[in-house]
Amino acid sequence: MAQHSPPQVDREGMLATVTRLVTAANGDTLYRDVYLRRAAALLAPIVSEASYVASLTNRHQLDRLLAEARAAVGRHDWTQVRDIGARAASIQSSLETDAHVLEAAGSVYAAPPVVLDPLSPGLPTTRWSNAAEARAQASAALAALAHDDAGTSALYAARRRAIEALVVPDGVARGGTRSDASGGNVEQQALEALERSDAAALQRLAESMLGRRDATHATAGDGSTSVRGALEVPTVLGEPIPAAAVSKAEALGLESVAIELPSGGVARAVGEFIERYAAGASPAVYDRANEGVARVAAAARELVPVDVAAVFADTISLFALHQFVNSAGVRYVPVPSPRESVLIETHAEGDETVTPLVRALGLDRRRALSRDDIEKAVQKHAADIVADQIGLDPLAFRIVCVPPDVFMRVGRTRGWGQRPEWTHFDGYQVMKGGRLRALVGGNAKFGGLFDLCSIAADDARDNTFARFAVVRRERLGVRLG
Repeated sequence: MAQHSPPQVDREGMLATVTRLVTAANGDTLYRDVYLRRAAALLAPIVSEASYVASLTNRHQLDRLLAEARAAVGRHDWTQVRDIGARAASIQSSLETDAHVLEAAGSVYAAPPVVLDPLSPGLPTTRWSNAAEARAQASAALAALAHDDAGTSALYAARRRAIEALVVPDGVARGGTRSDASGGNVEQQALEALERSDAAALQRLAESMLGRRDATHATAGDGSTSVRGALEVPTVLGEPIPAAAVSKAEALGLESVAIELPSGGVARAVGEFIERYAAGASPAVYDRANEGVARVAAAARELVPVDVAAVFADTISLFALHQFVNSAGVRYVPVPSPRESVLIETHAEGDETVTPLVRALGLDRRRALSRDDIEKAVQKHAADIVADQIGLDPLAFRIVCVPPDVFMRVGRTRGWGQRPEWTHFDGYQVMKGGRLRALVGGNAKFGGLFDLCSIAADDARDNTFARFAVVRRERLGVRLG
């Protein structure tokens, strides 16, 4: 009987595809999880995650052997130097032979689940000089992927069209005109450029603003000028979850909830506030936002008592002072949708039951989990749960920690926010240098239902709890600007 050799893997071609997927993941962060999963699937026949982890162990062993050899040289123990050197040389040769493969593996298996979206106005980017360059490289990678990775070509083509349709700033270089303090405050950037006599930067800023399709200049209530961004909420958010998926989700401990506001006034007030002030989130903008905060509080009084409305408005005002991103790395803003359908864990606060969903995520508890641990679990298991156990398309739906605005809207009738504990919220606060702090909230000691603050992403403090939701990916893609 003739022997058939296993098909040969085109290593170089596969590694090139993986590199393009990583570029797409860094540039089109709304689908970062999808690109990284595809990269891992393509990479596995060449180098598995376990093999990559073993290579890290080998690196540590090599460092230890070289340290031992250094000590042996100091003792003039040349026999030990020879023996250690032989072992170290063998490990070093193996690592050098597979260096480019292991580098590609590291860019996938060790990739952080969350990075900042380089296409969101005001967010810092370290991988590219500016948003236009990020879009150009991500678009080129997606074009090549549509040609080379035929099985997923429709997604790549659609995402290329989507990011090319975005209007992005095109001229703020690293270390150039963007200010950590001002973020999207273009006026401040222009003044800084004038102080440096940087006419080219000034021209780029002006052209960027003149070319923005959906942004207009609006005058705040006190006569000051702020950058106003358009906020469009996809109507698909209000469509019901398919009935077949709802029944499967219930078996995991999820409930289908249609979030509705009895009055559209709150949604309009929140939307107008975010559009007017969030684009230039900074202390200076916050000082000009008092009138907007008052309008949000007045609208909220239709639903909650006066004192609670004031706390709610103060929480919304944080978006005029700080920059936040969701778990897709895109600028997070409260989604002012009059109706939204989600699958969400609705158990009472204090209930620590490890549901089938929690177990499917590979977690053994709800309490005292760090956000890093949660995001890694979601990245590894969530797509399979969405597809196989719920029956939804993981390209259209994602498992996330409950978004803060969903927590506030659902929790209003569920009695949430009455215990001295924090709930993990989807999203992060962007700190100086692009450092991320995980959003938490709902602590009765600090504002209850409308409490919003941040902790370190590796903080696994005992009074934090995970509550998960399944949301449409379009929610995470709502953009300001």
